[in-house]
Amino acid sequence: MWNQIRVIVADGHPICIRGIQIELAAAGNASVVASAQNSTELFAALAQQACDVLVSDYVMSGTDFGDGLGMLSLIQRRYPATKLIVLTSFDSPLVLQALVRQGVRAIVSKSDMSEHLQHALGAVWRGQHYLSPRIEGALQAQAVVPGGELVGKLTRCEVEVVRLFLSGMSVGEIAQKFGRSKQTVSAQKRAAMRKLDVQTDIDLVRYGVRSGLTA
Repeated sequence: MWNQIRVIVADGHPICIRGIQIELAAAGNASVVASAQNSTELFAALAQQACDVLVSDYVMSGTDFGDGLGMLSLIQRRYPATKLIVLTSFDSPLVLQALVRQGVRAIVSKSDMSEHLQHALGAVWRGQHYLSPRIEGALQAQAVVPGGELVGKLTRCEVEVVRLFLSGMSVGEIAQKFGRSKQTVSAQKRAAMRKLDVQTDIDLVRYGVRSGLTA
C-alpha cells in the first residue's frame, strides 16, 4: 500500500529536507520516518529505523562514511532491500553514468520540478527505473557528443577522484579522505585524465566546467 511506504531523507540542507517532506505529504502516499544532514546521521538512521525508500543527495558531509559513489555503494551492500533515489544538483554525465552503472534505479535533478520526486518514488516502488528530464537530457546529450563515450570508461574510484579534485581538494586531501596513499590517488587521477583525453589540470578543470561536474 502506498501509505505504508517509509522514507528516509538525507540532504545537507534542512530546507531541502523540508521540501521533500512537504512534497511527499502532499502526495499522500508516503511518510518521512527519519532525516539526516550528513552521512554519519544517515547510517545511524538506517540502522535504527526501518525504511522502504531512501532519498539521498549525492554530496554529503560526514567523515565516517564519506559521500558519493562510495557511500551509495555501502548503502546498497548493507541495505539491499532499500530502494534508492538519488536527488542531486549534478548533471555531469561522468557522475550520472557512474550512478547508472552502479545500479541506482532513480535519479532526480534538483533543477527539475518537485513532482518528479513523486514519479521517482512510484517507479522504484514498482521496481522500475526513473530519470528526471534534466538527468535524462544530460545522458542523451552526452551520447551524441564526440568523445562522450569516454566517460563510461572511468572506474568508480576514478570518478570520485576527479569529482573531489574539481571541488578544490588536493591529491593529499583526497588520499586522506579515502584512506589511500597519495601515490594511489595520483595514479587514479592520471588514469582518469588519460581516459578523458585531457593532458593538464587546466584541461581537466575545463572539462569539469563543460560537463557540469563543478556544480
